[in-house]
Amino acid sequence: MKNRDVKKRILCFLLSFLLTAALLPAALAEEPAAIPEETAAAEDESQDNNTDGTEEKTEEKSDWETRLLLMLQEYNADPETIGAGYYNFATGEEHYYNGDVYRVSGSMYKVPLNMLFLDWIAEGKIGSDESILGFRYSELLRGTIIDSNNDYAQTLWTYAGDTIQTQPASTYYHRYRILIAPIMGEDPENVDEKYYENNFFTPRQMITCLRQLYDGGEKYDRLISTMQQAEPEKYFKLHERRFNIAHKYGWFAEDPILYLNDCALCFTDDPIAIVLFTTGTENAYGVLAAYCTLMCDYAQETHEKRVEREQAEAKALAEAEEKDRLAAEEAAAAEKEAEEKAAVPAEKAETTAAAKKDLSEIRSRSLPMETMVGAALIFLGALAALIWFSIRHRKSRFRMLYGVLAIILTAAALTVCFPTVSENSYVSASKEGAQETVERFFDALKRGSYEEAEDCLTTRVNLTGGDASGDELRTKAREALRESWNCRLLGECITEKTKAWQEIQLQVLDYSKMEQDLQRGTREQLLELTRRTDRDQVYDENGEYRQEAAETACEAALSELLDHPRDYYGSVGLRIQLCLTRDGWKIVPNKDLITTLSGNLPQEK
Repeated sequence: MKNRDVKKRILCFLLSFLLTAALLPAALAEEPAAIPEETAAAEDESQDNNTDGTEEKTEEKSDWETRLLLMLQEYNADPETIGAGYYNFATGEEHYYNGDVYRVSGSMYKVPLNMLFLDWIAEGKIGSDESILGFRYSELLRGTIIDSNNDYAQTLWTYAGDTIQTQPASTYYHRYRILIAPIMGEDPENVDEKYYENNFFTPRQMITCLRQLYDGGEKYDRLISTMQQAEPEKYFKLHERRFNIAHKYGWFAEDPILYLNDCALCFTDDPIAIVLFTTGTENAYGVLAAYCTLMCDYAQETHEKRVEREQAEAKALAEAEEKDRLAAEEAAAAEKEAEEKAAVPAEKAETTAAAKKDLSEIRSRSLPMETMVGAALIFLGALAALIWFSIRHRKSRFRMLYGVLAIILTAAALTVCFPTVSENSYVSASKEGAQETVERFFDALKRGSYEEAEDCLTTRVNLTGGDASGDELRTKAREALRESWNCRLLGECITEKTKAWQEIQLQVLDYSKMEQDLQRGTREQLLELTRRTDRDQVYDENGEYRQEAAETACEAALSELLDHPRDYYGSVGLRIQLCLTRDGWKIVPNKDLITTLSGNLPQEK
């Protein structure tokens, strides 16, 4: 074999070896299982994205329904003989059992019947206590709800049915059912014919009615308070004594079947609406009473879970907001530092120009400093020479004149050499800066040292909310407000001669956020008041709340809200203005600052 062929073969072998060495790691690194893994990851992500709360709602329904069925089993009651409904006004949780099955309602129809008339009173169609077919409405309301008088109820639906006409003509009863259909959540033209057949309702319709009753505001308060007085120790209220309950029972017997029903607003910690229809149910009275207690227990448990969940969510939100705030502050600080570095040349140039301008103005008003100092030295030298010459020769006639003239000119030169006081400067006895004044003001407020805080203001302002001596509620409100104040300075204080501005973020108890809860709480307190006291002490002769009762209820509701004031904290940005006085920097108390510190209460004129 020739040497040249040997060399070619050796070279080919080396090239093959190098090529194999280069491709082998890449081949070993391939993962043919990548596609199944991606598919599995996509499936996991899909499962994560489908967590929309459906499972949780199903569990709630299962828990509610399980409790209901266990209670029925305990009373040996057939579940198919009952229809039940539940609604939580705080959470919106809603459950039904046989919820769309029409059943005999008994006297429960008198609730929507009276709601219809109270709607007309609120709209001004009839007077608040107008005579209706010979009866005053207050008498008809009490008679239909407390006494469950069917003749009074017929008077109401006859009057109501006479207000409309139908084609073809129909009975007063049929026309009254048309009028109350919207209250039951139904369209009168499209509702099931079973609705008009007799005195039938479904659990869902009754819950819809109770929801409108609760959310209707003041116009239905008369009805709710009357329902609270009805049958205080029967039906839903047979055993339940913990909570205030406004209910209307329904009773009808058609041998051998007993129809026994009740519907109610239960003022648990989270108010609820409940209804239960029984149709020949065994132990119907016991089932009715047990259902009410069961639903109140369930509402209390969900209330505790809701509070715990909301507290956890609030804590997590606060932590996230704090994290975002710190990140924002760090970003703002970095941005500000970058801006300051970029602005140094421009600021330096502006400062130099301003300094030159000020110096030129000073020089235009007075001699240069070097000239004045030189003049002073020349005059002092001349004075010394004159004195020496006079003593040496003792011949000068004018030595006294020259001496006096030299002294005067020298004093004038030295006076000119002293720096003058700027007309814009202000001599202050305090060395505290503007920003320190703002910090001291809010620190004094937080500690309750109102006199010290008022000393930081240019004018005296009452920061205590008036004299609270002997007034527990006012003291409680003032302390809640004081605890809420928390000031955070934003950026550096801007100072211009004798004025300064400081941006702040102020946390404060915002009473305006309480308005809706205060109104609802006042209504509940009034309803509770009607249960504990005589009706005459709550209502006047026109059926309106007495002012004293309304004020008492409002104060009680406010006191309850102040037990958890953090629910109504708010945060607002303010620009604090200060001015320099002989006593140091003082805050100018403008309207925005005072209104915010008061918790957004309206200011007295």
